[in-house]
Amino acid sequence: MNLIIFQLTSASTLLNLMKLGAVISEDLLLKCVKCGLCKSVCPSYYGEEGSFARGRLALAEMVTKGEIPLSEEVKKYWDECAMCRRCEWICPNDVHYKEIFVRAREKQEEEVGRDFISKAGLKSLEFMQSSFGRKVVKAVGKLGFLLPSEVKTPLPNGSVKFMPKPDGKPFNLRGKTFKAKEEKGKLLFFTGCMIDVFYGKTGESVVKLMNSLGYTVVVPEDIKCCGAPHLYHGNKEAFERLKDHNLKEIDRYEFDAIVVACPTCGGALIEDYGRDWKVYDFAEIVSKERIDFKAEGERISFHVPCHSYSAMRVDPEVFYSVMERVREAKVVRAEKAQSCCGFAGLWSIKNPKLSERVQKEKVEDFKRTGADIVLTTCPGCVLQLRDGMKKFKSEQKVLHLADYLADRLEAM
Repeated sequence: MNLIIFQLTSASTLLNLMKLGAVISEDLLLKCVKCGLCKSVCPSYYGEEGSFARGRLALAEMVTKGEIPLSEEVKKYWDECAMCRRCEWICPNDVHYKEIFVRAREKQEEEVGRDFISKAGLKSLEFMQSSFGRKVVKAVGKLGFLLPSEVKTPLPNGSVKFMPKPDGKPFNLRGKTFKAKEEKGKLLFFTGCMIDVFYGKTGESVVKLMNSLGYTVVVPEDIKCCGAPHLYHGNKEAFERLKDHNLKEIDRYEFDAIVVACPTCGGALIEDYGRDWKVYDFAEIVSKERIDFKAEGERISFHVPCHSYSAMRVDPEVFYSVMERVREAKVVRAEKAQSCCGFAGLWSIKNPKLSERVQKEKVEDFKRTGADIVLTTCPGCVLQLRDGMKKFKSEQKVLHLADYLADRLEAM
């Protein structure tokens, strides 16, 4: 395990990265100055150079130069990356880690292949959004009353994860238009897989909030997975297929902007779909409008999803400004509110020990706030935090911010 993977990298070495897939501009490649600041924010860092962004990029360079093979050891370090992109957020030189590392994973897929968990997980996302898959999910949803709210699910290493059961009415919003009483705009709601399948109430809450603000909401009939999980795993072919399908479906509708309640979906729509859309986190829209909420004296805290600021570029203060408008609620900020929760989709399944280490740190941090409710704006983070509260014995409730606000909406 004693690979020497950090070295000062010349321009000629960096240019070898262009062999990792589609051409990457020389300007992009030359931006990394190996300062190592990314180490301070990487959720997967555990003391080895290969366990954070700088080291992983150095490994990619060495592989393409032929200095080392793309071995199982290299693959292990690359697979440990959560693709939270916090390294991009903190980078003083604006290195686009995602663009480079997606190419590295493309090369990994070509030479080593995809592991079973990734293959099964990515296929399941496509299956759930197929015509037959939706019928299966709906059938399972009808039996949901037999299951607890979170289902104890075994993981490959012997640990467990508390996963949400399928919603009783999955895909319930699909193909519908929800008209505002006095329409001042029309929003297309890109619901995303987790809201469609597991968190239907969150989707309804987004619609309720937007309607209350005067926006008609249209939900496309046949949107599929945004493709971000596939792209982040280096499966460019699947991503392009999903993107092309979604573009054709979205083009059937007229709208002023797109609204999301999942920042990973929002990031993909902004960065990877090639359209000049206006894409908003629902909280951004709420923050700009006059709307009132009333609580019952509870203490609330907030977890900032990584992709909300690293992919969608939403200022975290937007979420706090919305929370501060809830009358009779006490907002308490967690010290590590902007650190990763440890979910990152399939990453938490493939790397359960790393995930639980990060998860425990988050739960302990929220315990110190004394908050009654922990809020967030990502359904994946809701899953991970609820799982963590169970594992690490916290009584704190976890809600999507849309659900919290919709339940406390005052008459306008």
